[in-house]
Amino acid sequence: MPSKNHERIKNMLNSAARRMKEKNQLPSFAGMRPILELSTLFALLPWGVSFKPTVLRNKHCVRTVNAEVIMPNYPTNTSQIILYLHGGGYTLGSSHTHRSLVGKIAKLTNRIAILPEYRKAPENPFPAALEDAVFSVKALLERGKKPEDIVVIGDSAGGGLALATQLKLKELGLPQTGACVCISPWVDLAATGDSIELNKAEDPLVDKNKMHLWAKYYSGSYEVTHPLISPLYADLHGLNPILIQVSSGEMLYDDSVRLAQKAKESGVDVTIQIWEGLMHWWHIFQRRIPEAADATEKIADYITAVFERNTKII
Repeated sequence: MPSKNHERIKNMLNSAARRMKEKNQLPSFAGMRPILELSTLFALLPWGVSFKPTVLRNKHCVRTVNAEVIMPNYPTNTSQIILYLHGGGYTLGSSHTHRSLVGKIAKLTNRIAILPEYRKAPENPFPAALEDAVFSVKALLERGKKPEDIVVIGDSAGGGLALATQLKLKELGLPQTGACVCISPWVDLAATGDSIELNKAEDPLVDKNKMHLWAKYYSGSYEVTHPLISPLYADLHGLNPILIQVSSGEMLYDDSVRLAQKAKESGVDVTIQIWEGLMHWWHIFQRRIPEAADATEKIADYITAVFERNTKII
């Protein structure tokens, strides 16, 4: 049963969302960008964790991707990197909106995290975000990082993008990162999951019409079922280990369940962790609700285990 704090926040958000829908006042993506930034203005980093801007480059500096480095004071292993791809429907979000959550994961794992500022739609439709994500992995490899010492992680659209990054690396014949962590991933932009309709009244941070619009913005001239846009339709054989976290109360619940089943059938080492009755993006409230703290700790345990296992193998 969800905690009282979760239900309090969920009810508050649901009430605000219903009022806006009744008055047809849901903001556009352009209006939502500053709202999301302002709503996370006071989401601070944990004690003992700092951040600084950086630029990911390739050898010849032909192109770059701006990013943020989030670092515990005394990381266990500076060679092991968490590459975090933020969510936001491919149209919203930034390092600022996700800095607190990523800082918590960095502290719990005692590893350095990097938050790339990948290009967003509709200004930059597919494959821009994927190109930036893959470029970020390549830049780390060119800096001497080993693929097994990188874990790519993302939430919502960022979770789909994290998985698409692994798929693209496989397609290019390049080594994948050591593992992939998908938090409530958006992997079916065609929106065919039953949970989208079943949970639409109880998931305040997701709107069905916005989902269709954002899918159109991101896919651009491509079909939304393109396997690198909607990884649920991809060939998952040969992927490295995957952790999926999701709640039964989310509109994207079926995305995760179907992804886990397909990955398992494809021989992938996949772990799915399910919470009951929680809203989408509950991890963002990791300072306020116990379920978010629990989920974040489980992510940290998984990442730490991946790094330790890969170190022993080597």
